[in-house]
Amino acid sequence: MATTADTATTVLWSIETPMTIPAQDCPPGFQWHRYRHVFETDGAWRDLWAWLMRPETFTKGQPWPYRVEFLDTPRSDGTVARNFEVGALNAHHGPFMNFCGVISRIEVGDDGAERDLEYAYGAYFLAFRLVRPVGLRVSVEAITEARCRVVMQVDSYVRPWTAGLWTLAQKCFWPGFGVPLRRAGRRSLVASRAEG
Repeated sequence: MATTADTATTVLWSIETPMTIPAQDCPPGFQWHRYRHVFETDGAWRDLWAWLMRPETFTKGQPWPYRVEFLDTPRSDGTVARNFEVGALNAHHGPFMNFCGVISRIEVGDDGAERDLEYAYGAYFLAFRLVRPVGLRVSVEAITEARCRVVMQVDSYVRPWTAGLWTLAQKCFWPGFGVPLRRAGRRSLVASRAEG
């Protein structure tokens, strides 16, 4: 989480990368592409963060033959990284796509949280010659006690002529993710009112 002059964030805990993927240089004939999709939704940021950290949020409801998988990944210290733990391997795959990578960073602060998934060499959308995703950052930050902002940021290398198509694909995909995200936020508010 970044600290700026007007808003400070205290990091409650942070896990730095025990396992990372070698950085990918931009291949010849490709250019850098960043897409950010912002959702503002009802729900406490901690509740939405907990929902985003549940593997079932991503594994259930995938249309066949697409699938999201998490691989229990041994660490050098003898422990095993699972699910959304730093060092765990992950793949979202199906026809015309393979987004394989490792959870490389998680930070949780007083008013938000952030997770990075670094995609490996070989990850692609449509074809390896066209779009190569290199990272997905998921950020959640409080707006009020009962409202938060969720940002999905996808970084990729793309052929220049595919940049517009890749942006369009993202604009079509991410709003669909907003439906269960907002539903989870509303459920968290109902649950907190019932407890209060």
